[in-house]
Formats: sequence, C-alpha cells, structure tokens
Amino acid sequence: MASNVKALVFDLGGVLLEWDRHSVTSLSPGQFLTIMNSRAWHDLDRGILTVKEACKDFSIMLSVEPSVIESALEEAQLSLTVNTLLVQTIHDLRASSPDLKLYIMSNISREHYKMVRALDLPWSIFDFIFVSGIEGMRKPDLCFFQHVIQRTGVDPSQIVMIDDTVENICAARSTGMYGILADDSTAKTGGTLLNLLRDPLPRAEVYMKNNARNHHCVVEGHKNLILKDNFAQMMIWELTGNEGLIYLKWPSGKLHGANGDSMNGQASDNNGSSVNLDLKNGLWNYFYEEPVLTSRDFPPDADTTSTAYLSLPPEYLSTVADVELVLDAMATNIDSDGIIQTYFTSDRPRTTPEVCCNVLRVFYRFGHDSDPRIRKTEEWVVSCLENNACLNGNRYYSTPESFLYFVARLYTECGPGRLANELDVIKGKLEERLNMPTNPLSLALRIFACQLVGINRSYYRKDLEKFLSLQDRDGGWPAGHFCCVGKTGARIGNRGLTTALAAKIIQKEMGTI
Repeated sequence: MASNVKALVFDLGGVLLEWDRHSVTSLSPGQFLTIMNSRAWHDLDRGILTVKEACKDFSIMLSVEPSVIESALEEAQLSLTVNTLLVQTIHDLRASSPDLKLYIMSNISREHYKMVRALDLPWSIFDFIFVSGIEGMRKPDLCFFQHVIQRTGVDPSQIVMIDDTVENICAARSTGMYGILADDSTAKTGGTLLNLLRDPLPRAEVYMKNNARNHHCVVEGHKNLILKDNFAQMMIWELTGNEGLIYLKWPSGKLHGANGDSMNGQASDNNGSSVNLDLKNGLWNYFYEEPVLTSRDFPPDADTTSTAYLSLPPEYLSTVADVELVLDAMATNIDSDGIIQTYFTSDRPRTTPEVCCNVLRVFYRFGHDSDPRIRKTEEWVVSCLENNACLNGNRYYSTPESFLYFVARLYTECGPGRLANELDVIKGKLEERLNMPTNPLSLALRIFACQLVGINRSYYRKDLEKFLSLQDRDGGWPAGHFCCVGKTGARIGNRGLTTALAAKIIQKEMGTI
C-alpha cells in the first residue's frame, strides 16, 4: 500500500482540528446534535444558507432565540485547537515523500471557514482545500468525492481519506478510496497513517536499537515496577542474534550489558538461591535483579536455563557449564509421573508444558533426543497439545499462544521423525486460534508460530494485518503479555520482545530469512 499512495485527504473538524464539546454552554449536547442532523445544517454546509439564515431555522426547531444559537456556534469555533501530533506526522510524511499530495476536504460553511483560517494550521502545506460551503457539496455526497477525485487527478485507489465520521468513510471507500476512521488516538495522531505508509521493519529496528539494554518487562497491575529478567532477554537474543540489545546475569553472577551498572562484568550475589552455583554455574535464574512479587530465595529454573543454552552463540557456550551436566540435571529432576520439573529445587514441585517444550528443545539441539528419560515429558507435551490443555494458559503462562509458540519451536527443532509426527497436530491447533482476539505479544507468538510450521499466509493474513497496524509511533509494539507471576497471576509483557518478534515476522514475510 505504501508505494501506491499518492494523495492524503484530511477532514478538518475531529481530525486536523479538535474542539471542546464542553465549551458550548448555550446549547445542550442533545440540542446541538439536533441541529447538526437537520436539513438546514446540510444547507449551511453546502453554502445554500448563511449562518444567520440557518440559525433562524434552528431557532424554530429548538424554540431558542437565533442569537443564542449563533453564540453556541461561535463557542464551538473558538474552542478549536490544532492536532499538533497529526500535523507533525504530516510534516514528516511530506519530508520523506515530497511527491505526496496533501488535501483537506471539510464540511464547513464559508463564514466558519474564514474563522478557522486564523488557527495555526500549516495551511500552505496542503495542495488544495475543498470547502463544502464553497464547492456547494458536502460529505457524504458521492458527487463531492467524485469532484475531489476529478480535481486532484489521482486514481481513487491511490487516495487515503482520513475522517472522523463513519458515513463519510463509507462513502469514500465506495468510490475506491482507502478510508481511515479517526476514532481512536492512534488514528487521530497519525499512527495509523505511519503504519500504512512507512516500512515497519526499519522502524522496528530503530526502536530496538534506541532502547538497547532497556527492554524491560512490565507487570499488569504494577505500573511503576520495572521487571528485569533473564528469560525475556534470552528470547530477544535468540530472535535477533544481537547481544548488544540485551542484558543478562550469568549463573556466576557476572553481568552482561548492564547500562550504567557499576557491577558490569563483575560477580555479584545470585538472587539468594542456594543452588545457583550448582553444576559449576550452569543453572540460570529467571531474575536479573533481586526477585520481585515472589519469595526472596528464588531458585534457578529449567525454562530460563533451557532458553539460555538455546540462545547463546557457540562462542559463549564454552563460558558456561558443559551442557551434558545441565541435561543430566534436568533429566533427573522429575516428578512422580516421570515429567521434568520446572525448578531445580525440591520445595517447588512444578511441571509446566511450556517449560517442557524448551527443555526438550535442548535435548534435541544437543543430540540427546534418544535419551529414554525424556519420553514421559514428550508424551505429556503431545497430550497437552492434542487435548487443548493450555487453552486458558496455566500457572506461569497467560495465553494459549505461549504454549503453541513453544510447541512450534520444538516441532522445527526436532526435525523429521517420531516426535515431529506426533506434534504435527500443531498446525490444526494454530489454525483454530486464527482471528481470535488476544493481546499484541500473544498475537505475535501466534503469527510467528504459523510461519515456523509452514501454515499458508492466506490463513493468518488477517491476524498479520491486525498485528502490523499495532505498531506505535516510536516503531515498537505494545508490551502485551505472555507469561505471569505464578503466585498472583499478574501478567507479564515486554515491548522489546513483541517488537523483536515483529521484526522476525516481517523478515519472514519478505523472504529474507
């Protein structure tokens, strides 16, 4: 769409200009709506009536003196302010695309148009302004849209209309224009336009770079809490291959990429865990700093440990414990059902399907797929998948997409064979989730999982379009959530992780990876 757009057409009121509805005290909101939906108002818009003539008709409708109505209309006009964020977006778009044509198309009387011209809107940047009171037509009259198309000389398929009224957008689309309904902050500030006209990948990459080593997690219900963890950082590293974007606390206590941290590169306390130095510093802890929203003595876990060994480049593997020791620690840390447990401690007896997926990935990655000790874990993952066990998430993961994503990772990791055959149902399970409402991070996990297992793009196209539309002005995506605090259920998200997934998704769509 971006390369095809040649013209943008903006509405004035509710788009380029905002008005304070509370400033109109002479008429009630109901009275104002009555006159705005009247034939006399339409005639005022078309220039058939003057303001004084229209106010006489309004006076009859409302049984209110014409002077009172004139005063109300003036109050509305005087309350108008320029939408500065949208104007800045327009300047940015014109600067990057000098040939892009800019127009205004507004329902406004001649008199009121003269008043708004006094506002500090960059009028000269627009190639032409279509004023209904001058043109003798108003939106949503199709003739008005056809007039604009003819005067601009631009094919309607190459015109984007931005308006705050749904019937106007409907009319614009019926002529072949692309319509953006300015009904939320993203559309009103130009975010939707940016997502439509700008390449999302460079913007995402700039966001990741600008926020390098500050891609912290956020926790639902804890607005002022900054959660620094190793797990999301490892996921970002695996997705981007860029260690400069993340920070880590190694099992030895050494810090990696700690912005402004005087302990960078030095050993430190290891979250108070009594087992952190086990296996010659091979077991990883979820937390980068002191544990929050849980007990102070937080043990290392198989999820973070597995993700670390899956994410670390070969040159780093030699700096941590031999993977053989770690795999043996995992294989012997099982519950009474023979399933590998989440924590390397006896006082937290937990098994988690998503964690099991990551553990199994490590066994397959390092050539231990024939280890008989992982069979029960494999069977449980397959059973969870077949029976939709994680449809509502679970103790540590907040969405079904989290499990499906990690299964998709396992499916591609294990390669052709018995387990892949048993996990092949992942494709159908993902297709069942397509177009289901969810949060941005979960949506990213769903789409990338679809790409990993080879689902045809036509199936997840709507999800992809929805996800791409969520890109924020700074180039990043919302944090969303994918896991949660086991003790309270508070959901955890990360803008950096969502954006790293977005970049990977876009790259796959482009066929560059």
